[in-house]
Amino acid sequence: MKEILKGKFKEALISIGPILIVVFLLNFILNFETIDLVKFTISTVLLIIGMTLYTFGASISMLTLGEQIGKYLMKNRKVFLILFVSLVIGIATTVAEPDLKVLASQMTAIPQWLLILGISVGVGIFLLISSLRTLFRINISLILIIGYAIAFILIFFINPSFIPLAFDSSGVTTGSITVPFVMSLGLGLASMRTDKNAKDDSFGLIALCSIGPIITVMIISMFFDASTTYQLADNTTNLVTLFSTKFMMCIKQVSISMLPIIIIFLVFQLTTKTNSKEKIKSIVFGMVVTLLGLTIFLTGVNSGFMNIGYQIGIKSVEISKILLVIFGVLIGYFIVSAEPAVRILTVQVEELTSGSISKKIMQLSLSVSVALSVGLALLRSVTGISILYFLIPGYLFSLIMTFFVPKIFTAVAFDSGGACSGPLTATFLFPIALGACLTINGNPLTDAFGLIAFVSMTPLITIQALGLVYKIKLLKEISKYDLDETIIDYDWEEA
Repeated sequence: MKEILKGKFKEALISIGPILIVVFLLNFILNFETIDLVKFTISTVLLIIGMTLYTFGASISMLTLGEQIGKYLMKNRKVFLILFVSLVIGIATTVAEPDLKVLASQMTAIPQWLLILGISVGVGIFLLISSLRTLFRINISLILIIGYAIAFILIFFINPSFIPLAFDSSGVTTGSITVPFVMSLGLGLASMRTDKNAKDDSFGLIALCSIGPIITVMIISMFFDASTTYQLADNTTNLVTLFSTKFMMCIKQVSISMLPIIIIFLVFQLTTKTNSKEKIKSIVFGMVVTLLGLTIFLTGVNSGFMNIGYQIGIKSVEISKILLVIFGVLIGYFIVSAEPAVRILTVQVEELTSGSISKKIMQLSLSVSVALSVGLALLRSVTGISILYFLIPGYLFSLIMTFFVPKIFTAVAFDSGGACSGPLTATFLFPIALGACLTINGNPLTDAFGLIAFVSMTPLITIQALGLVYKIKLLKEISKYDLDETIIDYDWEEA
């Protein structure tokens, strides 16, 4: 166990350390307040400790439980039970996502409880659809096209000011609680199949769950007028008060977030009696470690990152809009490695594909895509360009690519979009856009909102591009050995 924790700590240090270095380098240009740098430094240490505990705990609790439930459902093959459990899990794991609460708190036009409930129902419905897709082997491209077609048609019937919020909601719902549990559920469902496409269908649940919130938010927004407020940075100078207050707030949030998982575990265990006493102890221990790790992580994020984010946005745009975009690209490149859900995703992809899609290649691809997305989002924030000029061609191109890349890369790409937009995006990157937008007297609802949507969209292109390169390499091998292309399976297992 010590060796595993040491490995997790090393990974967290390598992932989060560069963010600290980047911010201190930016200080030479932007001159942050000393107290904010101290808060940020302490917060970074908390992030490293929190991520270490979270990734360790999740691997022996939520991942195990989710996979067990998936296997049990597929073994019994009772369609109604699969649909009911998928719907309940989708709603339960989303309703208390910390990222979702951050987003909902910024939107006063729609009641917070209604927004959270509507988004959660959207995730539940599409998790249900995702389970049906795995059960009946439906092509993921078909569902993605139909889902996004509905979303883009709805654009014509809503206030344009709500469009960025709708697409942002897609990203924040698939966070640190939802991603590991739902992904492992998909692995469990697919593991009981014996056909050659079973492993391809292990991924894609997060991808499809991201569509539901867009549609439900658009429907809800038809009944409200567009307006919003924004949360100012916390200027508390008493560090003990700040961090203790945030810790108590976060442990309450995370406890509520974990409660549905605990209830699901108890119901599953009492119903099926799947786990031995030792296994139950291991899962419970993992849940406690996960709760503690995520609490420490979110305490750091909420205590020191939001202030620095606002200052980066304000101070950068005061000097130059181009400088803001450059800083955004730099921060975006490094910050994706620190997202808890991304760590879980890259490890699971590497393990399931036996290293054919390596963790390093995935990480590099996601870093490049998030850097690009943050740069584009900040450029839009200070120019006022409509988000549709980016979303329509971006999603259209992504969906067209699904017809030309191996299925596994399509599923992983759309899963990655959801995993990249986690707590750091909501509480660090979003304040950068908000600070810049307010400094130039822009409209936060149309200009600052939308950054999370960009972070969710660009991985769809970069990961599928990786799949296209992979396919081309296979075709070259076919040509080299003069093989019949029709007998070659593009599945990653052939690599």
